[in-house]
Amino acid sequence: MDIQRQLPDEAYHPRGIAVMALCFVLNMFDGVNIFTLTYVAPMLQQHFGTDAAHFSVVFSAGLVGMGLGGLFLAPLADRIGRRPVILFALVLMAGAMVASAHAPDIWSLAAIRLVVGLGIGTVLASITALSAGFAPERWRHVAAGVPQAGYPIGATIAGFATAWALPGHGWAAVFSAAGYLTLLLVPLCWFLLPEAPETAQPTHHSIAQTLGAGRRRNSLLLWVATVGGFMALYFIASWITKLAIAAGLPQDQAIIASSIYSIGSCVGTILISFAAMRVDLRKLVFGNLAIASVLFLVFGGVHMTLTPLLWVSFLIGVTLQGGVNGNYPLAAAIYPADMRATGLGWAMGIGRVGALLGPLIGSAAISAGLPLVVVFGIFCVPMLATGFAAMAVRLDEGG
Repeated sequence: MDIQRQLPDEAYHPRGIAVMALCFVLNMFDGVNIFTLTYVAPMLQQHFGTDAAHFSVVFSAGLVGMGLGGLFLAPLADRIGRRPVILFALVLMAGAMVASAHAPDIWSLAAIRLVVGLGIGTVLASITALSAGFAPERWRHVAAGVPQAGYPIGATIAGFATAWALPGHGWAAVFSAAGYLTLLLVPLCWFLLPEAPETAQPTHHSIAQTLGAGRRRNSLLLWVATVGGFMALYFIASWITKLAIAAGLPQDQAIIASSIYSIGSCVGTILISFAAMRVDLRKLVFGNLAIASVLFLVFGGVHMTLTPLLWVSFLIGVTLQGGVNGNYPLAAAIYPADMRATGLGWAMGIGRVGALLGPLIGSAAISAGLPLVVVFGIFCVPMLATGFAAMAVRLDEGG
């Protein structure tokens, strides 16, 4: 039975708000564990004596792990419960982060990052399903969307912390600190994280039952939306720091400057979550990504000094991340409670194809000598595809 049918009114119970806040914190550590690698990558390349092209296997391994976690581990949350799956994924993630500090070569590091990704992909889908399960229908978009804002906050914190710690303590200490801090979440969640009411009894829906029948059309549209959204999202995220360095900033300041984008991402995610209480979420996703497309063309085609560059970066964070993160509450709305983790996991897992392709396409386009405005214009296509796919989702089917 869907949790919304167990709530007689539209009040958001304090317990549900507490669950949403804890899920926010969990997603914040997802952001920490992903972006620490991004920030220490230049030092790691020097340490292992490899170039950026060869080191890309480490980034790709993490994304593959996130996809596999969403596809194969997150669905277990519908079968055995959100709580045990989240606890397992946290242990997996924390242990792998600590192990990262002792990787002897990039291939070992890539294998370890695959495990980190497994944990992150599992946590992302499971916490969204858990938080949505404790919210009445009117608040469901907020419950599913707000925890996603923890991710860019974690990225921002990781940026400032890494900029401070890296010169004096090195990359291994950064990885170890992130791992041990993540490990502290395990006893916290053990005592404070409840099980969602809809998973109190195990369910045994097959993938075909969850994603097929009356939900097939919406599932396919959601997959298009996540692939296109992640493609643009990971392209811009991979270039923000490099552009700041190109503007003349030293590495530590470039890391901090790139965090401006993450702050905008947090603001945009929270704004779209609350705005969806009054405005059709599908229209909000489309509108945000249409504006982000214009900002992409400005970013790539207009010569700017540092200050306006940072403002445009902030606004891209607001509109792009806000629009793409609208896919999470959209997924929570179209799948029944006892299938929600599976639906979310598959959508976000398949979306990682876009996350892999985005930086590769961007790199190929730039290597081909295309003008920067053309490169950015290429990514307006998947963004608009995401918006149109979201608009085509039918909220009266299958959820």
